[in-house]
Amino acid sequence: MELNVNSPAYYKDHYGIDDEVYSFFQKAYLFFLNKEYSDTLKTVGIVPIVAPKELCDSGYWKESVQTIDGNRCAIISLQINFEEYHSADSKKKIQLTKELILKGLRRINSKVGFDYEAFEQDLNQLSLK
Repeated sequence: MELNVNSPAYYKDHYGIDDEVYSFFQKAYLFFLNKEYSDTLKTVGIVPIVAPKELCDSGYWKESVQTIDGNRCAIISLQINFEEYHSADSKKKIQLTKELILKGLRRINSKVGFDYEAFEQDLNQLSLK
């Protein structure tokens, strides 16, 4: 399965990219590449939204969780609390992003026949090193 985690929308443009977070999710991409959790779902694209609440409330950076291409691809755009993310160290930013991934996959689990428990276990076993 391909797990593609983008740098956080809004946040990266205003505060840059955290190299440790970026490296971790590059490692996660390679880790999940040869694993299968579904007969149909092959690609998961994650867009963390890390923007001030006022912007999100005014209609920018809307959340969505959807599947396309006959449930072969999931596109997950969910918000992470801006203040919590902004004040976090790299380890906490990774944890917040992992929680977002799990939240999104829980929402599509029954729709695509995804082995959520196995994926969650694998994601949680990944370490920073």
